[in-house]
Amino acid sequence: MRKKTEEKKEEIIKAAKEVFKEFGFEKASMSKISSKLGGSKATLYNYFSSKEELFFEVISIANAQESDFVHQIIDTKNETLDIHTQLYEFGKRFINFVYSQKMVEIRRLTISQSEITNLGRITYKNRVLKSREILSKYLEKAIKFNKIKKTDTNIAAIHFFGLLESELMYPFLFQVDTDFSKKHMDEMAERAIDIFILAYGV
Repeated sequence: MRKKTEEKKEEIIKAAKEVFKEFGFEKASMSKISSKLGGSKATLYNYFSSKEELFFEVISIANAQESDFVHQIIDTKNETLDIHTQLYEFGKRFINFVYSQKMVEIRRLTISQSEITNLGRITYKNRVLKSREILSKYLEKAIKFNKIKKTDTNIAAIHFFGLLESELMYPFLFQVDTDFSKKHMDEMAERAIDIFILAYGV
């Protein structure tokens, strides 16, 4: 039964991906997805509560490999803890992923939909907060190894991400000068982490 459930879920996601690609997020609908799937809307709602939730799932699967690559470096299961190297690498990976062309387009769509649909809330809960939680756990481990000061790691994680995007956020929001090279974004990440280490390092 569980296998059939997973297979059906995969079929829904595949159909949804095709519909979103053809119509875009705004013109896509659960009716069009159910029509592509060859079933009823009731079947869709058994698996996903809304079009926004289904869209987020499609995007997450499409970018899972890149997202995993970003977070691997701060996986707390990793026995080594070279905080300088790992935070620098994490920062570079994060910025280059989040400010890649496809992710910029997705983020802008998400922001534009935030007052209209619950896509922003879904993304915040399942993407932003989860990334913050992963980093917070890493920082907790860093405290145990006396690599950073004792602190509220949730707040420290917020500061970390804020510093990482500090040179990019306004250009992104106002859509100016967003075509930065990897070299420039790596340098931005390094500057941000230098400041973070100055503030939280021992």
